[in-house]
Amino acid sequence: MKTLYPHSNEELEGKSIFLAGTIDNGNSENWQEQVIDIYKDDEVTFYNPRRKNWQQMTSKELQNELIYQIQWEQEHLDKANLIIMCLLDDSKSPISLLELGLYAQSNKLIVFCNESFYRYQNVKLTCEKYNIPLIRYNIKRIKLELDKFLGKK
Repeated sequence: MKTLYPHSNEELEGKSIFLAGTIDNGNSENWQEQVIDIYKDDEVTFYNPRRKNWQQMTSKELQNELIYQIQWEQEHLDKANLIIMCLLDDSKSPISLLELGLYAQSNKLIVFCNESFYRYQNVKLTCEKYNIPLIRYNIKRIKLELDKFLGKK
């Protein structure tokens, strides 16, 4: 298993998964690392946009890095074979909602979201319209879907 973060220069072959969804500037549950940890012994590449060092930058550095981050995410969302999107209950996740709209017709998106998410109806109707699997958020449910994608039983 490989995990690529912004500023990773490697390009890998094989199945790849982009971990889209709630980050909230690092203040939300780190569901991305939980998923990565489950697959540490598997042949899969994760694209993880979550960063640890946003708060340590000056405003000019932050502006440059934000542009880089957006472009990195767009590039790797396009490259990924599968996009897992998790919208956590207590989040607004505006960028994730934008990405849901952008990749709704990609046929490579699975959304994990609970009914308590503040824009659940928007998410539900979008998923229904574009035949996107919408699954209640739970790490075990993510594992079930990724196991299918990876051909595991």
